[in-house]
Amino acid sequence: MRTLQWGALVCFGLVAGNLVACSSAETDGAGGSGGSSSDGGAGGGTTQQALPPPDIGMQLATTPYTLAAGAEEYQCWSFEVPQDGDLSLVGLEQQIPTTGVHHFGVFTNSVSFKEAGPWECQTMGVSWGLVSGGGVGTPGVGFPEGTSMNLKAGQHIILQLHMLNASNDSLVVPPAYVNLVGTHETGLQPVGLLIAGTLDITLPPHSTDVDVSGGCTLDEPMDHIFAVFPHMHQLGKRITAEVQAAGGGDIQMIADQEWNFQDQGLYEVAGSGKVGDQVDVTCRYDNPSNDEVDFGLSTKDEMCVNVLYYYPATQPSKYCGIQ
Repeated sequence: MRTLQWGALVCFGLVAGNLVACSSAETDGAGGSGGSSSDGGAGGGTTQQALPPPDIGMQLATTPYTLAAGAEEYQCWSFEVPQDGDLSLVGLEQQIPTTGVHHFGVFTNSVSFKEAGPWECQTMGVSWGLVSGGGVGTPGVGFPEGTSMNLKAGQHIILQLHMLNASNDSLVVPPAYVNLVGTHETGLQPVGLLIAGTLDITLPPHSTDVDVSGGCTLDEPMDHIFAVFPHMHQLGKRITAEVQAAGGGDIQMIADQEWNFQDQGLYEVAGSGKVGDQVDVTCRYDNPSNDEVDFGLSTKDEMCVNVLYYYPATQPSKYCGIQ
């Protein structure tokens, strides 16, 4: 059994073959880890003791960032996997400020490291591949025993923060920390992520129970689907992920979650898919506003994505219906 532990939050990777979700005690100002708090200065809220780096692996840490009043920004920081060897990633730990941060994402980039950042990154590159991510309340993750995600030596890694300041004053966002927890074990099955959903979202004014769906046909098997990370914005009500057998056969309901924008979880699931099967993600919304709402990266727009974690995989991440 792998155990990832930090501050007040503990993730128990796999117990008796099952992924066990992280649990946390109440913390002040972090989305993943506990620690002591102190006055963070003007506009910054409270600041916690920094998340300790992992014994094996690497830590991604942002610098403090000042958001102007009313600003919404995507900013990125760049890192490199050490050149002395590949990193076998078995889990992620995070300490994400609740002050000013909507969600975070960790990506690989096939384009070489150029600058540490922060740099504007609302438009994500086609060379990016998702490693993991989370929103408000999302716990860390431990991959199943006997699995890992391989990150090559020298690999360019990006930590992206989506930040929002709804106040009338400038806001200092304190540092965010993400630990890429590694192992020296060998012979592990590779973990991959299938980022499934749709960009085709149109929600008419004063509409209720509007469903949108998207997905793809599998071109490689997903023998073990073990977790999902759903993502919508403020108008979302429910999100599902299912796999239908090739030729219109039986349907597996992989995940079915009521959506809470203020509590964005990572959920244990169990399922599988074969070549030719159809993966479908469906999102349901209510739009009580006077305006049409479409797909977009702002919290005022909407998204419909369900990230499926699975193994064995031929690559760390693939897109499904959202390109």
